[in-house]
Amino acid sequence: MQWVQVGDPEVQRQRGKWVVRQSGYDAATGKRKVRQLGTYTSRRAAQAHQQAVLDGRAGTEGETVGDYLEASWLPAKQARVEASTFDQYTWAVRRHIVPLLGAVRLRDLTAEVLDRWLVELVSVDPDTGTARLGATSTRLVRKVLSMALEEAVQRGRLARNPVTLTQPPRAARRPRQLGWTLEQARQFLASVGEHRLAAAFHVALVTGLRRGELLALRWSDVDIERCHLTVGQQLAVEGGRPRMKQLKTESSQRVVTFGPGLVAALAEHRRRQDGERSMVREAWQDSGLVFTTQLGTWIDPNNFARLMDVLVGQAGVPRITPKGLRHTAQSVGRVVVGDDKVMQERLGHADIEVTLNTYTHTVADQHREAGRRLDDVFATPTEP
Repeated sequence: MQWVQVGDPEVQRQRGKWVVRQSGYDAATGKRKVRQLGTYTSRRAAQAHQQAVLDGRAGTEGETVGDYLEASWLPAKQARVEASTFDQYTWAVRRHIVPLLGAVRLRDLTAEVLDRWLVELVSVDPDTGTARLGATSTRLVRKVLSMALEEAVQRGRLARNPVTLTQPPRAARRPRQLGWTLEQARQFLASVGEHRLAAAFHVALVTGLRRGELLALRWSDVDIERCHLTVGQQLAVEGGRPRMKQLKTESSQRVVTFGPGLVAALAEHRRRQDGERSMVREAWQDSGLVFTTQLGTWIDPNNFARLMDVLVGQAGVPRITPKGLRHTAQSVGRVVVGDDKVMQERLGHADIEVTLNTYTHTVADQHREAGRRLDDVFATPTEP
């Protein structure tokens, strides 16, 4: 985002403090955007900052953390990182760094100041009774600030990175279930058997596809006759919107086998999808995807997660995330298949230089057998 300032900075009263604000707009969208340049306990201090800006003296000597992050670091990062990564940086800077540290001058940033900041991040909000930020999120925000300050050191704007002198908060250890047991997975599949997206969960458990890979799967990627599917793209959320993109690594691009049980599930799913297409007629948008909304468009990954949470509750099995489906496929696969190398290749964890078309007969047979075994084990009904 290229921000263009309009007019002079203003001093305003806010929540018992004095803030210096500069009006402006996003050059790309024309949308108004006000930036907060600093927060002070006295009006005199705020007016001094305002005057310094007007006099052109708020440069390196008086540069605040907020000035540096908003005017220099974030704009430079936007063109150098993935959109989803930039969204994460922006969230950390504008939600958790600038509101508490924005008014502090870079040269006044010490380990003691940062220690108090970290304590504030994890402190309990009296209105909600919960921590403002969890330990894991706090570690992420701390890492973002450390990256930014490290670049400030490299560019001569700061003598030393004080974040390195602080300790990240320790994540609370609490038991959590990453995936299901085989019986729990079977129970879930039995429960969702009549749902329009039942096949999506079946595919996820047999193949171990990531959520983004599953939702990006096209019918052209599925070879029913040869019982395998090709993983080549993913549906990711960037800037709050889903976007189709290529997989990051070669190892993620792979061929995954399955058995006759999944063939039947996919065939039934396709019949159901054809029925939905006939019902909405012209409103149907042919995306070519295997798993779609009832209008043929792609499924928002966040909506898929919310749907799964509802279905998990109805099935009476432990709550896990879509990533937990992959954990389940991995843990069950290690027992059923008994070959870690084959499972790594199925999950896209290892470097793969060949597909099924170029496998030796031995390796191809191992993968086909793994697909059949996993297909069979998840298809076995739960005993009453």
